[in-house]
Amino acid sequence: MASNSDDDDVSIPSRYRNVSLDALRVSARKKLSQYLNIERLLNEDGIVPDYNGLAEQIGFSFLEIQNFGRQRDPTTEVLNEWTRRPDLSPTVGQLFYYLRVMGREDVMTDCKRSIILDIEHYVSQQERRQDNVVPLQVPTISQSSTPESSDFTDHGVDEYRYMTVQDVESDTPTFYDAFVCYDPEGYDLQFVKKMLSELESPRYGLKLFVPWRDDLPGSATHTVSAKLIQDRCRRMVIIMSPRFLKSPACDFQTKFAHSLSPGSRSKKLVPVLITPCFIPQILRHVTLCDFTKRDLMEWFWHRLARAIKAPLNFEELQINDKISLEDITLSLDQEQYRNSGRSSSSSSSSSSSSQPLPIIHSSPSSSSSSRPAVTAASSPGSSSPMEVGSPVQSAPQGSSMSSSTQASGPVPPRRRHRQTDKSIPQLFPSSQC
Repeated sequence: MASNSDDDDVSIPSRYRNVSLDALRVSARKKLSQYLNIERLLNEDGIVPDYNGLAEQIGFSFLEIQNFGRQRDPTTEVLNEWTRRPDLSPTVGQLFYYLRVMGREDVMTDCKRSIILDIEHYVSQQERRQDNVVPLQVPTISQSSTPESSDFTDHGVDEYRYMTVQDVESDTPTFYDAFVCYDPEGYDLQFVKKMLSELESPRYGLKLFVPWRDDLPGSATHTVSAKLIQDRCRRMVIIMSPRFLKSPACDFQTKFAHSLSPGSRSKKLVPVLITPCFIPQILRHVTLCDFTKRDLMEWFWHRLARAIKAPLNFEELQINDKISLEDITLSLDQEQYRNSGRSSSSSSSSSSSSQPLPIIHSSPSSSSSSRPAVTAASSPGSSSPMEVGSPVQSAPQGSSMSSSTQASGPVPPRRRHRQTDKSIPQLFPSSQC
């Protein structure tokens, strides 16, 4: 290839000579076709200065050149086929070299600007693609890129195991009574320090999570704070002031905590107003703990501590209303019941003796579908225990047993469990009385 200087008007700059013909867009190819599609006679060097001569210089065979001539745009077909043949060196530098050999400086001059614009666009696209592929750090910085540890990854690391200073000290997850949302500047920080001295004192014994005191450096700020608010802190105390309204971190923490309790029924948010300021819309329906009212200061810390300590739901009260009849064991004083039975029988003269109190026995493991068995203590005249609901055997004819002795005695009153609306059924059917 003949060498040309970069300042030559008809030559291509040396930095673009090795650029592939892929860089040529439709406009440049059409412009080349306007010049080379016109067939010409042989020049003094014996070369046809049109698409035929260009195809010969590239290295196409006679049959291929004849096929190009049958196409509607022969020059475009030559360039397209040349681009698909890497063995024929399809570069912009080679194109300009063949045009110079053919004596077509006019094509080089008129098409040079369009070709250079296409090349610059192509180069910028290639650089942009490389920037997207190249990693952000070199392999020498990250050990995960080395062949010895190519299977190493930190995605399996539990980033929530150690989120606070107390987690590291105790080697176990630490739970807090409240998350303190505040801006660590000026009077806000002074108030938080005073609040810590009051609420974490032995008088109230609260444990508060305070950003910039209990969080670990190096962790993702919003990720860790959201996890703490959701799973580790029962409530969030919001220190409201003009600085709070300007803090992006406080804005995120407040909105996230509000999303966990949008109706404020669980009292998750506890706003504390320390300086008069604009109240955000999401906090206007929440009762404030106002530190600006000096005449109410004697109640302030006690009221705030109780708001933090209050149970979030009924499960924390340890109340269990799921009590069934199978979980109840009824045990009364048999002597008292026997005495009441004698007085009842003497007044009615319907019974000569009384039966002891049947006792209900059940265990929590019993099925809910089974009925508790009621067993009566044996009496001299009875041969076996009887069950509730079993029919009363009639006395045989000639027996001295009266109908009054067939009854089991006075019916105990209906009793109601104090935590359920279910009444204990009668121990004996009314037909037996």
